[in-house]
Amino acid sequence: MKQSQWIGLISAIVILVAMNFIPESELLTRSGISTIGILLGTIILFITEPIPLGVTCLTSAALLVVFGAAPNVSAALRGYTNPILFFVLASFGVSMAITKVPLSNRLLRVLIVKFGKNVKLILFAFMAASALLSSVISNVATTAVFIGIVLTFLDIYKNEADRKQTGKAFMIGLPVASMIGGMLTPAGSSLNLMTLSFLEDLTGISVSFVEWMIIGVPVVIIVLPLAWFVILKVYGVVELSEKEINRFVAGMEVPEKMDFKEKYVLILVLLMLFFWILSSWYTVFDITLVILIGFAFLFIPKYAILTWDEFVESVSWPAFFLLGSIITIGNALIANGVSDWLIATYFPSVINLPLIGVAFIAAIIVFLMLIVVPVAPALIPLLSAPFVGLAQNMGISPVLPMMVLGLAVANCFFLPLDTVPLITYMTGYYTMLDMPKSTAFIQVILAAVIAVWVPLALKLLGFI
Repeated sequence: MKQSQWIGLISAIVILVAMNFIPESELLTRSGISTIGILLGTIILFITEPIPLGVTCLTSAALLVVFGAAPNVSAALRGYTNPILFFVLASFGVSMAITKVPLSNRLLRVLIVKFGKNVKLILFAFMAASALLSSVISNVATTAVFIGIVLTFLDIYKNEADRKQTGKAFMIGLPVASMIGGMLTPAGSSLNLMTLSFLEDLTGISVSFVEWMIIGVPVVIIVLPLAWFVILKVYGVVELSEKEINRFVAGMEVPEKMDFKEKYVLILVLLMLFFWILSSWYTVFDITLVILIGFAFLFIPKYAILTWDEFVESVSWPAFFLLGSIITIGNALIANGVSDWLIATYFPSVINLPLIGVAFIAAIIVFLMLIVVPVAPALIPLLSAPFVGLAQNMGISPVLPMMVLGLAVANCFFLPLDTVPLITYMTGYYTMLDMPKSTAFIQVILAAVIAVWVPLALKLLGFI
């Protein structure tokens, strides 16, 4: 193993041993201390990966039982029965279907033809396309779809220095845009669904598909072009001639007319989006139910888009196990009183600021926590109860801090430690410290836009 992996493994073991010697208190019981220790140890193992991520996830379930943080194995595996997990599973199949037909290339080609007069606008076209696609499939899948196209585009550059400089802007802009676009709809990220699930579990309040879009769409419309502007200013790009750009567009393999399979996938995606929107008024059209039915239609005999083997290969099983494990540990944090302890110990009872100030502080807290705990799904269960408690103490709707949490936590791009930016980081076009030169500013801009718009949107929707 690498040195970092040994350090991670030893650190996790030390935490698991040391947590047994920490004295319990009136607010923090032995089971609560064990849950915190298991969470911290698991996160360290996630980041350093001395053992496969899936093994870490399954081991964490066993540790919950061994150290008394869960009453039995069934409780320790409860996260794996959550509907969100099956939404994510089906979304990999939908993503695979979209990439198997020329839909993503067609969308990108339309944007480049319309905006691609220079490399700066081509960068915007890539970011806009990834943001749009990310509204219906996972951020990881979206980034994976476009990374090959970006690499092909960068091959136009004959000068290595020019390619490296331009590639840095594109490879950072792609995951940033995917994460920003994930805020467009609840289906854009599993984190959105996790936030809504914890909000309903803790307060009984539900936010519909359309209500989320009313909040999220304006944020994306404002933040995406600002993010593009910041990335251009920080890294810059080397321009190409219009002839070279036209040659790239002509080389994109996009048939003039859609064949049956492409039309079939497009209609299926549009129908799912339609029923997701309809779920805001008719709860029978559950978001997970809709995608499971849509997923099944990808395998209809004679019209099949995917084979079962193709679907199995498309699934990111580490992401599947990560989500199930984090949901389980999150439930244990709440059940064992850790969230109540956080509220009493570290959270102020009130924040004497207007709603805009409360929303801004909440967003900044999330972004700062993402630096310490760069595993976004872990923050939702950790911060949900404290945020709800803070809202109750202040006499404001808990929807405000929870929507801020949901929108902010999905943008884990300060450093390339989350899965989405890690995909482009592995291409070697930028270093670990290159990313925060732009993303720190983007996160502050995002916090400001969220702070201004979310309270106003919630007033319009009647939550405040």
